Amino acid sequence: MNRRPRSGNPFSSPVLIGALTVLVMVVAVVLAFQANNGLPFVPRYTLHVRVSDAQELTHGAEIHMGGTLIGSVAGVHAARTSGGRPIAVIDAELNRSVGPLPVDSRFTIRMKGAIGQKYLDVTLGHARRTWPNGATVPLSQTSALVDLSQVLNMYTPPTQRGVAATTNGFAQALAGRGGDLNAALGALVPLVNALTPVMHNLAAPRTGLVGFIRGLGSLSAALAPVARTQAQLFINLDGTFRALAGVAQPYLASWIEQTPATLGQTITDSPAIGRFALSAARLLHNLAPGFATLPASAPVLAAAFSAGARNLPGTARLDQQAVSLSRALAAFTADGTVQSGIGRLTLTASSLISPLEFLAPVQARCNYMTLFLRNLASALSDNVGTGTVLRTLLVFIDNDVAGGEGGPASVPYTGYGPLGPGGSSGRENEHAPLHVDLYPNTGSPGQVAECSAGKEPYSPNTAQLGNPSANVGLGTQTTTVSGG
Repeated sequence: MNRRPRSGNPFSSPVLIGALTVLVMVVAVVLAFQANNGLPFVPRYTLHVRVSDAQELTHGAEIHMGGTLIGSVAGVHAARTSGGRPIAVIDAELNRSVGPLPVDSRFTIRMKGAIGQKYLDVTLGHARRTWPNGATVPLSQTSALVDLSQVLNMYTPPTQRGVAATTNGFAQALAGRGGDLNAALGALVPLVNALTPVMHNLAAPRTGLVGFIRGLGSLSAALAPVARTQAQLFINLDGTFRALAGVAQPYLASWIEQTPATLGQTITDSPAIGRFALSAARLLHNLAPGFATLPASAPVLAAAFSAGARNLPGTARLDQQAVSLSRALAAFTADGTVQSGIGRLTLTASSLISPLEFLAPVQARCNYMTLFLRNLASALSDNVGTGTVLRTLLVFIDNDVAGGEGGPASVPYTGYGPLGPGGSSGRENEHAPLHVDLYPNTGSPGQVAECSAGKEPYSPNTAQLGNPSANVGLGTQTTTVSGG
């Protein structure tokens, strides 16, 4: 029996070839199933993206950047923030070539198609700092778009039926009007051309459209909690307008017709009104200190008014007499002679203004009148042994000395007389030199502000005529009711 000689080529065995074929097919199937999750043994750039809601994003979902597939979702699991709020964490495995991503990159969950499949979209940032491999992306860098299903789910069944009926009505209205629609679209071309620069201005950063939209969003968020209150407001406004509709003719129409004339008159009178408002503001400003005292004075005033309410009824007769007196005074003042007398009194008072202004400081500043009357009373009452001061004053005046105070002299008396200092009579110092101030300063208009009378310096050898050379001040002796 002749045996076939053994071949040295291992691939000549059908069993081996079949086994290798099955192995290759198994590997191909495994790779096909793993293609969405990345090929095995290939390095990946992994990030853990924290989102408020995974929006039905599942394991194996695609990750795109600029429309290009750059990785897949390795898994989605639940987590909590430091405050305890539940969130979702997406384990994103990206191609090594796209990393590391800048820290200001944005991650957004979007719909891939109308069937509801989701994917994770990456918007590349511009920061110099990047996310290292295995880093966790915070919630502030993630967001999700509103799905069409979420929009439709917010409508109640009656609303959905209404939308369907409206859509059907629009379809029937547009049916057979293609030519008209084409003409309308053609007419929109000039509008679009004119709209282009407007859109450029709106898109410019200095326009601040983004801030305006964000402000509208903030306003809407602030109004959301009071939506029911606003709805009730519109219901109340509807009732108000229904009530106004009943008086629209002729009252509202007449008011609207008269409004332009009223506004014109207001514009004409505004200068006078402005002055009145300014005067009123000044009055209120001046009254402010009085208003500040009202908390303390109001109880006192209330007590006074209460006392007046109790006591005034008993004064009715006195009030009637006061009225009669007022009427008599009115008739009296209407008499021509009385009016002439009042005119003369007014003229007299006007003439006395200047003298009184000059004489007022005599008493108000220097107390001269009171001091004069007090000294005069003392001169008439003080006993000096031989009588009062005024009764013995003339005895002391020596008229036999030439130049003495008792008679006229050509020069001020110096105290020596005709004998001179060398006389033998010894009378050269019996008389002091003259001291007189006929017009003392009182601080009146045109005078020095001082009270000089009674405060002139005294010298036994030098005469003093008129006001002192140095200011002696405004102070004078203080008097009391008892004369002290």
